[in-house]
Amino acid sequence: MQSPSPSDALRAAFTDSDLGLRRGVVDIAAASDAWARTFADVHTVLAATAPASVIAIEHIGSTAVRGLDAKAILDIGIAVHPGTLLSSLDGWLTGLGMLVRGDGNGIRPDRMYGYELEPMVRLANVHVVEEGSEDIRRYRAFRDHLRANPTDRDAYGALKRALATRHPEDRLAYIDGKADFITARRGDGS
Repeated sequence: MQSPSPSDALRAAFTDSDLGLRRGVVDIAAASDAWARTFADVHTVLAATAPASVIAIEHIGSTAVRGLDAKAILDIGIAVHPGTLLSSLDGWLTGLGMLVRGDGNGIRPDRMYGYELEPMVRLANVHVVEEGSEDIRRYRAFRDHLRANPTDRDAYGALKRALATRHPEDRLAYIDGKADFITARRGDGS
């Protein structure tokens, strides 16, 4: 029997994942053990097909923190060797079925890709950054802080639920509302 193609394996990884959120909507889902399993399956596909410039593939964001309610979108951080042109991963990731979302801007620092099986329903955001950069350090620091501090994890979950209720269709207001909480806990003071 022939092995599934990498794009078919990636599609299968998202089956029964408890993931998916219509673009532009802010809704917080109850934490799910399926998120970690889905990341493990996605990691297997990405690691097996990654170009040599990729150093790390990590589960970042709220779905990476056990017990934390989150937008049902898997966040994946891909760190590349310093000096790598981030767009050089376009062929690899689009070949797996991802959408190029563009380079960093005032909202996010990275080159981003999205994964959808149904148009406009996001299952994953993939953030590509240089290894050793402040950007990857911040992603890791905040994730690791929440994993190690259940009180902050729960406070962050409550903040996200309140912001989602207040801004159900305004993702930028939701992001802005979390900024001070995140900055204070990732160890950079900025």
